[in-house]
Amino acid sequence: MTYKLYWYAGSAAMAPHAILHDIGGEFELIKAEGAYLKSEAYRKLNPNSTVPVLIHGDGKAIYESAAICQFLAEQHPETGLSPAPDDPLRGQYLQWMTHLTNTVQEAMTIWWHPDHYTEIEEVQQKLVRESEARLDKLWQVLDRHLQENGPHLCGERFFACDYYLAMLIRWTREMEKPGEHYPHLNHLVHLAMARPAYQKMLDDQNIDQNLLPDMI
Repeated sequence: MTYKLYWYAGSAAMAPHAILHDIGGEFELIKAEGAYLKSEAYRKLNPNSTVPVLIHGDGKAIYESAAICQFLAEQHPETGLSPAPDDPLRGQYLQWMTHLTNTVQEAMTIWWHPDHYTEIEEVQQKLVRESEARLDKLWQVLDRHLQENGPHLCGERFFACDYYLAMLIRWTREMEKPGEHYPHLNHLVHLAMARPAYQKMLDDQNIDQNLLPDMI
């Protein structure tokens, strides 16, 4: 199957992009940013004007990064990025994918885009402070989980949810306390970066991911 991925650098397309490299076949990258995101042509693919969008099969479009990650991993079980339905880790994997996109990413969206919630500048500043405090608590929970059950979210095996978490942690680089300052989260990002597919994605997107040294 040939895929097309609409993306721009450092966006929520990072995790699906890495998975496409894990799959190993040919795929097409189509940069979508600026005015093009608001165009009628792009809105037909994703009415929310966001990336990523994956085109698969006979031109069908999927948007929402977590959905694309799960779709690709399940379409290509040979990658090992998704536990099978009868795998004992399946429930845990789905839990983490849902938690990351519904809870962690939602808090991060408030930090990056407080203007989506209010036009009042003082309220925007308050939202940023509160979302960073909320993220700090979420990072602590995740870091403790990795300490006790890691090195990956589901233990010894690396899944698509680990790519997703590594992507989210990159988005914290401008925060007062980035996610990589938590030692076990830091270690997980290094594990993701050690994978050739993740490195190829960073190269494609011209991202220089400068991290703190591995703290474990």
